[in-house]
Amino acid sequence: MSFNVNAFLEKVTPPPIHTFLGGKVEKVEQDNGWKAVISYQPRPEFANPMGHVQGGMLCSILDDAMGLFAIIAQEGTPSATITMNVSFLRPCNIAPVEVEVYFIRQGRRISNIESVAYQNGKEVGKASAAFTVV
Repeated sequence: MSFNVNAFLEKVTPPPIHTFLGGKVEKVEQDNGWKAVISYQPRPEFANPMGHVQGGMLCSILDDAMGLFAIIAQEGTPSATITMNVSFLRPCNIAPVEVEVYFIRQGRRISNIESVAYQNGKEVGKASAAFTVV
């Protein structure tokens, strides 16, 4: 029996942080390797003194996207971040953010995942992380 991603997404309750960050799973692909697109709507209170999304909040968005992706791609098995490296590439405005997520390597216990955050078609941040099945 194959894993039905859509059925899983319909029944799963997203974690509270996903809702707080304004997250929404837009697309999950299983063909030619797992990939996903998850959109976020940053809240005004995420702003730093310059009016951009504070770096820690962008980090949370990238981590949330990869964590949700890890659970989906592990067919519902919970996973946890064990390491994460983030690069901030340009200011991120308080406006919609689209995150693309994909595997670098998918193991039985440890998976290496990357995510790239885009705003208006330009990269604003990038993260790579390792996740373990819990």
